[in-house]
Amino acid sequence: MSLKEFVLTTTVQASLAYKARGSAIRGALAQRAYPRASQPTRDRVGAAAVQMQSELVDDGAQFALKCYALARQAVEGGAALIVFPEYAWLPLLGLLPSARALIEEGFTLERALQEPATSESSAPRILQTLAPAIKSILETTGRELASRFGAYIMIGTGIALNSAGQMFNTAYLFGADGALIGTQPKLHPTAREISWMTPGEDLNIFTLPFAKLAMPVCMDYSFWETTRIAALRGVDILLGFSAEENANEFHLAMRGIASRVQESYAYGIQACGIANFAGLNFCGPSYIVASIGMRRDTTTFLARTRTHNVEEVITAELDLARLRDFRASQARDANLELYRKYLPQAYESYRARVTQDGKRRVV
Repeated sequence: MSLKEFVLTTTVQASLAYKARGSAIRGALAQRAYPRASQPTRDRVGAAAVQMQSELVDDGAQFALKCYALARQAVEGGAALIVFPEYAWLPLLGLLPSARALIEEGFTLERALQEPATSESSAPRILQTLAPAIKSILETTGRELASRFGAYIMIGTGIALNSAGQMFNTAYLFGADGALIGTQPKLHPTAREISWMTPGEDLNIFTLPFAKLAMPVCMDYSFWETTRIAALRGVDILLGFSAEENANEFHLAMRGIASRVQESYAYGIQACGIANFAGLNFCGPSYIVASIGMRRDTTTFLARTRTHNVEEVITAELDLARLRDFRASQARDANLELYRKYLPQAYESYRARVTQDGKRRVV
């Protein structure tokens, strides 16, 4: 790194740290009113999916206030479990100097992904620079909103760095007391992400007072194994969140959580991000879904956003007692011996085909 690059990097990092400071976020949120969420029970919980519009913000306080307004809508709608979308951090691109000017001039993340990794304008360099500020802002915002509303909040995904500098697309879940319950890195990067994102290696299960939760990220739901593993481990509610183009095309949307809950009996909450800047065109619709047969009618969608490209918050009550009864009434449909017989060797054969020089190839 040249002296010029070092000075510029140090200056930008100092600016980002200042814009992300927790005291400013806490101070901004302290001035707002907080209705308390209805506390969930073992039999029922109110849930919300936040279809969030990405708009550039100047600092962490502005981001937190935007999340506050959406979380308040959810709480006032009866929710105690609130799900924000994947890439909820996108508005934080506004923290970067001249971000708005660059976007107006035609900067796109797609083009940045094609830049050499050593280039200052490459997506990996940009995200590595932003990552500490994103993590700090998401954690402070999630902690404050959860404790003040008394709600369980999945604040969306951020870019997390490990000690080796690897980047993960990571979701954060906070308890009603504001404590961080846990995180979940994305397990299946998309073709756009695989050049810079490291896939996670663990599917985490979170046991809350009212239910067991899992929160695979977006593309993770395109693979039946993800939700089957969660179901075999007793998950009651699957938190889903995405940042997808073409999510409003029914046949594409149905490859995700809406179909997964039909084979792995659970409730699903899908929160979609909306973005139409920097070459991104993410959309909804968002929804809350149950397995067909859990209700007396044939309804699977408990709630859906009216639009796919407008910011909305939807809520629904999840009947956990009914879920338990429904599961007990269903015949066992998982042939575990068959899976043990074939899947390990099938996966090993696939791994051998897509690995070259110790690295995974895109096929």
